[in-house]
Amino acid sequence: MGRARYREDGGFALDAKEKRRVELAERKFGLIAPAVNGTYPDASMAEYFRRVCAEPVGLPDGTVARLKPSTLASWRRRYLKLGFEGLMPKGRSDLGTSRRIDADLGADVQAMRAEHPGISAKMVHERLVAEGYVAEGELSVATVQRWFKNNPLPDGEAAPAKDRRAFEAARVNGMWQADTLFGPYVGTPARRAYLQAIIDDKSRKVVAARFVESDDAPAFQGTLRAAVASHGVPEKLFVDNGGPYKNGQLSLICGGLGIVLIHAAVRDGAAKGKIERFNRTLRMRFLSVLPEAAKESLGTLNAALARWVASYNAATHSSTKASPNEAFAAEADRLRWVGGGEDGLDEAFRNRITRKVARDATVRVDHVLYDVPMGLVGERVEIRWTPGREGDVWLAMPDGSRRRIAPTDKAANAEAGRVRAYSVDWVSGEVS
Repeated sequence: MGRARYREDGGFALDAKEKRRVELAERKFGLIAPAVNGTYPDASMAEYFRRVCAEPVGLPDGTVARLKPSTLASWRRRYLKLGFEGLMPKGRSDLGTSRRIDADLGADVQAMRAEHPGISAKMVHERLVAEGYVAEGELSVATVQRWFKNNPLPDGEAAPAKDRRAFEAARVNGMWQADTLFGPYVGTPARRAYLQAIIDDKSRKVVAARFVESDDAPAFQGTLRAAVASHGVPEKLFVDNGGPYKNGQLSLICGGLGIVLIHAAVRDGAAKGKIERFNRTLRMRFLSVLPEAAKESLGTLNAALARWVASYNAATHSSTKASPNEAFAAEADRLRWVGGGEDGLDEAFRNRITRKVARDATVRVDHVLYDVPMGLVGERVEIRWTPGREGDVWLAMPDGSRRRIAPTDKAANAEAGRVRAYSVDWVSGEVS
């Protein structure tokens, strides 16, 4: 199966090139295994392939790639015909992508081509270097030309150029931009980490940045809370259309804080230029040189990130000619803060749901039953809670007050029983 070297313990260790081929074949098989053995949970194999390809797929070397259902189908056919070795690449082991243009940079290149129909590979190369996408000498024009040849724009992509003039918020906290970046694999067993970052449009200060286990709505709410707690409330929040950013709970949170939530046009992530530029800088200057020790856990990774972000915010920015810290501090007297300290922040960032109280005076929140007063049986009530934060579940009363509710203890209820603690007139709002 390739060259190997003998180990003193009697086994054999593959050389680096062969190891990469095996790891890639293992990753391929992991994706098609449910289709090979018939264990996929979807209605059909085609639906399973479409679901897998809906999100970028992580590769053994830490990069990501977008696959097509037809690619998975071809891998399945090769496996059934040739076995595991049929999945091992014969030459390069990077799924046919450029050796120097990864999935993220490729998306930026495609965005430039869609924005400027007819732009040449040489002009794209010049922009990549001038705008800091890549370092001088890191990428050749020939590589970009090969990328053009192997990745033609889909029909309809090369639309007229958009009117995208450079813009900047008039003041600090006038607008924040937020985005997610695929991070490294951390811990044992290794799991993908995701970077959620928020940057102030005017000062270019990174007001929040952290790696999280899941790039979902609750995780981003936590990132936004940290930014608001340390840097005040922005006037606008500019995000894309991903799940963490386009959901009812985030809309409610922003509405309650007086933040205008703005979503970029579909497939126009390049509109959020400042956070995209920050992501490229972080990828090139932080992730590319990240020591293995920093990947031991999410905690060690975030500690390393915090040190790097601190240095980023303290360094002079090429656009503002001042450090992000200095530019932000110059307008610190104009910031707007959430009143009430930690309690006020907790209330502002709690999720909201409406539940009908069951006959046993319980409501279900995140698959957990909670007790409410017997007087509310049959009523529809509003529950406010913080996902993942045990004990932070509250009943919203008509008079605006909150009553903390506890998980149901069936054993205690069986012995003590529950009494009609109070009743509510939901028209007048009176509690008796």
